[in-house]
Amino acid sequence: MMDTTGRRVEATIGQGRRRSGGFTLVEVMIVIGILSFGLLALSAMQIKAMHGSDRGRHATNAAAVAESRMEQLQQAPSTAIAVTGGFVNDPAEQHNIQLDGGSSLAERTYNVSHQITDVEASFTRAIDVRVSWIEEGGETRSVTLSSVRYNR
Repeated sequence: MMDTTGRRVEATIGQGRRRSGGFTLVEVMIVIGILSFGLLALSAMQIKAMHGSDRGRHATNAAAVAESRMEQLQQAPSTAIAVTGGFVNDPAEQHNIQLDGGSSLAERTYNVSHQITDVEASFTRAIDVRVSWIEEGGETRSVTLSSVRYNR
């Protein structure tokens, strides 16, 4: 076929033109796969962050319990705190931290123990308070607070 200027023109009758403005099904499926993988990774990171937050909250609660017990031992008369041969459990000092601040459901139980040793006989004593608890996965964790007390 020739046009009016004498150049040869090829006929494209029956051949469809490809639209250049859209995406193919394969491209869409690849994008969905990549997006799904990214969202799965984000959800795994969120779960890890929640577990880390729980561990941090438990350590903070344990430190507060240890500080409270340390203050009691520091304020007691020097005749009331005797040297111990190691850590002594304080059964009356088990603390249940509540889930919502007042319900009957306890989130975590903290076991408190203390150790008192002479640094310099009848002059100064070292006081160690240990608070331990069991995490969700069965791991036992503890926080130890230490101080030196002048016997007056």
